[in-house]
Formats: sequence, C-alpha cells, structure tokens
Amino acid sequence: MSQSKFICHIEDITDGGARGFSLPNEPGLRTIFLVRQGKKIYGYWNCCAHLGTPLDWKPDHFFNLSKTHLQCATHGAEFRIKDGYCIAGPCKGKSLESIPLHIKEKKIYLKI
Repeated sequence: MSQSKFICHIEDITDGGARGFSLPNEPGLRTIFLVRQGKKIYGYWNCCAHLGTPLDWKPDHFFNLSKTHLQCATHGAEFRIKDGYCIAGPCKGKSLESIPLHIKEKKIYLKI
C-alpha cells in the first residue's frame, strides 16, 4: 500500500495559478510546484529539463506572460501545463518530471 504526504488544500492555490513547495525530507531539499486549472491539479519537480535549474524566477512565478505555458526563468523554455512537455527552447521535446498526486476531500497529497 502506498503512502501519502499532505502538501496543501486545493484552495491554497488560486485557480489559474501555481505555487511552489519544499520537501524537506527529500535528498537535497527538493522542491515541487503545483498548478491549478479549475478542478485539475498538475504537479512537477521544480527542475528544468535542460539545466536542472528551478523554473520560477521569483517564488510562485512559473508562467509565461500570457499564462498559457510554464516557463523556465533561466533560458525561457516553455512547457505545456497539462503534461510538462517542452514546446520551445533548448530542451524542446523533453518534459518536466511530474509527481504523483492524490486528492481527497479538497486536500492534495504527494504519493510516496
């Protein structure tokens, strides 16, 4: 049976927004971010597919200017929100690493 680690409540992420989280028990204090689009929640490791740098240029800023794609602050690569696939930039064709999520009673959990 898999275990889960509580991350946040759905309402902690604005609809159409994103929020980063630190996972202190992960090696090297890894960070993740969650994106909310209506009832859908997407989660990724905060690590660009190109250089491994964090995507956000300041806390919780993960989108391009039009908020249509996720964007890496280091080199501008753009990723689809729904699957993390890179559509433009030096890592085109690669993807962000998604994280397994579980939602129960408006609470978001990381499956571990």
